[in-house]
Amino acid sequence: MKKITIYFLLLFCVVLHSCDKDVDVIRGQEALISDIFANIEGSGPKRMFEPRYSNDTIYFDLPYYYPTDSDYETDLQKIFLRATVSSDAKISVPFGQAMDLTKPLVFSVTSGSGIEKKYTISAKKVGDVSISEARITYMQGGEQQAIDGILVNDEIRFFALPGLDMSSSIFTFKLNKHATSSIESGALINLNTPTVFTVSAPGNTKKDYKLVVMEPIKLPYGFGINRGLWLKEGSEWGFAGDAESCIAVSGDYLIITRSGTAGSTEYRIFNRFTGEFVSNMYMPFNQASGALSQSNQLVADEKGNLLAINRAPWGGNIRIYKYTDPFDTNPVLLINATNNNPLLTVEDRSTGRRLNITGDLNGNAIITSPVSRTKSFYRWEIKNGVLTSQTPTLVTMSGFTGSNIGYYPEVHYLNPTITSNYLLGQQNDFSYMDGLTNNQLNAVSLQNRTNTTFMNAIAIGRFNNAIYTFLGRYFSNYTLRRMGLSMFDITNPVMLSTANSSSQYPTFNVFNSETLISPLSTTGPGTGDIAVGYSHGGDRMQVYMLHTGYGIWAHEFTVYSEK
Repeated sequence: MKKITIYFLLLFCVVLHSCDKDVDVIRGQEALISDIFANIEGSGPKRMFEPRYSNDTIYFDLPYYYPTDSDYETDLQKIFLRATVSSDAKISVPFGQAMDLTKPLVFSVTSGSGIEKKYTISAKKVGDVSISEARITYMQGGEQQAIDGILVNDEIRFFALPGLDMSSSIFTFKLNKHATSSIESGALINLNTPTVFTVSAPGNTKKDYKLVVMEPIKLPYGFGINRGLWLKEGSEWGFAGDAESCIAVSGDYLIITRSGTAGSTEYRIFNRFTGEFVSNMYMPFNQASGALSQSNQLVADEKGNLLAINRAPWGGNIRIYKYTDPFDTNPVLLINATNNNPLLTVEDRSTGRRLNITGDLNGNAIITSPVSRTKSFYRWEIKNGVLTSQTPTLVTMSGFTGSNIGYYPEVHYLNPTITSNYLLGQQNDFSYMDGLTNNQLNAVSLQNRTNTTFMNAIAIGRFNNAIYTFLGRYFSNYTLRRMGLSMFDITNPVMLSTANSSSQYPTFNVFNSETLISPLSTTGPGTGDIAVGYSHGGDRMQVYMLHTGYGIWAHEFTVYSEK
């Protein structure tokens, strides 16, 4: 008892002494806004409108109507502002609630130490003066020809061979429903010399475009002029929450897989340039075919032939059907195997969630389907259009980060031979793999790698003497609601070992898309996908990225030089 009393007295003295000691709290010296954005009533914390800065003035150009093609006029008296300020600083106005921006808003940020800095927010409504689907048609040799325009800054370029008479060209285009133009769509114009075309929209918004016919200067290698084609949200495609799991390109068509229960999966065909729905494909995994099962994947080879696979649990049948095109109503059962390799001993072991093809199914091709939650994938080989064996080869990999490859990895061979090296995209790593040893050669270096959560959607494009790989990346957190695309030049596979600190890295990582942020708050499945198509005799390459639960983004790369 005596010892306990002594310990208590000592503890009391220590506490009493510590209470007498002054603690210095360092107050912040900065009164800065590090980030600010605006949105409208009912949008929650969604980041909708970005600012422009000029010294201490922050400008917002808000769409006159939102959505831009609707009749809902933006109300400047009900704009919500959200900002990030320095630590322990205070803002003099109540951000986060409806504010009146019909006139400049002056406010101050005060640091913890009392330093004050004034800011002004100026907002205005601007109409949509963008133009899309610009095209000219003209007569040559008694036949009508058409050229699609490419927007470069404020110039719409139509690439044509020299010597053509363009004095009677029909100019067609699309504008926002509230916009007008100095030239009517369908008008006859003289493009033997450049012509200025003005688009006007509400809010006294105007933009001049120069219409120019010019000789195409083609690059000997890789891409030059590139542009965003469109970004269509899920509502425009009729998305059903997170059910869309795959996209494929065949000819002029984009096929979207909508996963469902056994027999209810849909392969939906759209025009890949306009987004117009065409029809549903024939779906073979039904009761009548004797192959009733769920399907998550329909993919295309490099020539537009299509393969559909069912999702096969351990011990179940793996069925892969081959279509000649999206309108083939009698696909061939190419592969009928069983998912029962005895070397697979861990849990799940299902296959068919992902399928990849390298090459041409009517020539030489490699087909891969990963086995979920393992380190393995199934592989089939096609030589001269003939499947070498129904029984797949089980390939087990090593050397990469993580105990397994997760549920939705992708394996893509660089060339259509079983000895080719290949790429592995999975939740923990983006790997360059040795085709002989199946060991990781190296993890591919990524910009902002620490900010990348998953990286499991892969596609390969062969364009203008270059070979590119495209990687879907999920950013920031494990909700899997922020997705972007990175593009790499792998014509020389040695570049796959390029460090992001190297001066050569920009010649390897040649393009990065914007980040798409899904408004859904729940955790997504991480089942985004990428597909590649070509047009104009191979002079243009279109890349499509599916962000499950959000929509589809499309970008076009051309062989044309910007100069």
